[in-house]
Amino acid sequence: MSRLVPTCAVLLLGSALAVPLGAQEAREAIGVKHPVRLGDETVVYIRRGIKELTPQERAEDLSRRITRVAEDPAVPEVKVVVEETPISSDLRVGDTVLVSVFDEDAGAVGLPRHQTALIAAERIEQAIARYRQQRTPGAMIAAAGKALGTVAIVALFLFLFERIYRRLRARVLGALKARLQRVEDTTASAFRADQLRFPLLIFMRLVHVTVWVAALYLVVNLSLSYFAQTRSVARQLADLILGPIGHLLYSMLHALPGLVVVLVIAVTARYLVRTARFFFTQVESGRVQIGGFYPEWARPTQRLVTVFVLITAIVMAYPYIPGSGSPAFQGMAIFLGLLGSLGATGVVANLINGLLITYMRSFRPGDLVKIGDTTGVVAESSLLVTRLRTMKNIEISVPNSLVLSGQVVNYSISGQPTLSTTVTIGYDTPWRQVHAMLLGAAERTALVARDPAPFVLQTALDDFYVRYELNFSLADLARMPLALSQLHQNIQDAFNEHGVQIMSPHFVASPEAPAVVPPAKWYAPPAQAPEDSLPAARPA
Repeated sequence: MSRLVPTCAVLLLGSALAVPLGAQEAREAIGVKHPVRLGDETVVYIRRGIKELTPQERAEDLSRRITRVAEDPAVPEVKVVVEETPISSDLRVGDTVLVSVFDEDAGAVGLPRHQTALIAAERIEQAIARYRQQRTPGAMIAAAGKALGTVAIVALFLFLFERIYRRLRARVLGALKARLQRVEDTTASAFRADQLRFPLLIFMRLVHVTVWVAALYLVVNLSLSYFAQTRSVARQLADLILGPIGHLLYSMLHALPGLVVVLVIAVTARYLVRTARFFFTQVESGRVQIGGFYPEWARPTQRLVTVFVLITAIVMAYPYIPGSGSPAFQGMAIFLGLLGSLGATGVVANLINGLLITYMRSFRPGDLVKIGDTTGVVAESSLLVTRLRTMKNIEISVPNSLVLSGQVVNYSISGQPTLSTTVTIGYDTPWRQVHAMLLGAAERTALVARDPAPFVLQTALDDFYVRYELNFSLADLARMPLALSQLHQNIQDAFNEHGVQIMSPHFVASPEAPAVVPPAKWYAPPAQAPEDSLPAARPA
């Protein structure tokens, strides 16, 4: 190895070795120590820089030199000698100068220069000897034996812990089962046994996982620390895991009062929501009656109360949440609020419309309604949408904003509504005959109710034809499309049987004879003339 220039290798050793650099020294922090390491061991410390080298760079440079010497197989026995020169005491290993100690360095620690250099040389020698001894085959075998012993001990501990944990868990849960059941019976299921047992199960599971994680960490950390090559990794692992855990525990202890307040608010909100759910369930079932409050209002009102309680709980708990005052937390809250305000406009409108629809009682689940051009049975009426199941068993979701802004026809609100269908027939067909044919067609249709009886109205006398409306009721509104189809078929058959065309005539010229019905044809079949009718009006 080549000899290095001493002025480039001057280092501070021990706790206060120094090189006089004049104004440079005054600018550097004396209290900052940079360790010189050999493996995982700190040999000496560097406090000051020299010329263009910082203290950290000089410490790293000396660490590399000592490491090269310790790992050099050409030097079987390392002997650090002190060679005196007129201006310094040089620490040598063979031809390599490790460090030069000046009178000013020795004066900083209050010792003679030669004695200070001997102390530094002894430290370096001992560190190199330990470094080599820890990496011998015998030391490696001993470290492996320690690691295997640690694994066996921890495995035995975990085996015994599992047996004790299972027995203790079963015994604790068995002892609490009867007590928790009594609490549930006493509170009329307001506090359920399984819900009261849940926090205990979570705590026991947390203890179980914590013991396992701690045992595994202990095995890995100790096994790595037994080997000189991985001892630094063990130290880094400890800093990496235990450091954040310690910081977390400190933060939790510091935030413990706030967490207690948040816990109290959360528990209170939970039981208020449960109480509201229980109360409104009783109202919906009819067990509890409130004047002017309909049972179908119970569920949406319970949802409103739940939302109000949750929002109030969040607002009250927010200042006590750890980190709520940090800029990151506040920025996230502002971002979420902005997203909510931009994206919730339609949602809020549908929510308000859903509440209006519910409290207006326009329809209820199970009612047959017509919303716009869609007819179906109300399958669900939520705060956002109304779901209809059509006669073809197709589910359609209608936004509540469209429901409130359009026309809603409820066929079920009156129990048995009156439906209608219309035909237009020319003036040359006796209206009594048309009435009789329409009523006959209704009588033939099995799905048309007999009570109330169907009836016919002449709703308009248009320019070229008369508008007839057949009114009827259905026994099963859910089968309305099928009933209308059968009724129309029977109307066609009835008119065909009596030779009457179903058409709406339009004239392009006046006929030669007036298009009127003579009295003799007023009661053409299937119409029947009353007993007190005029003889001229009777059919020939």
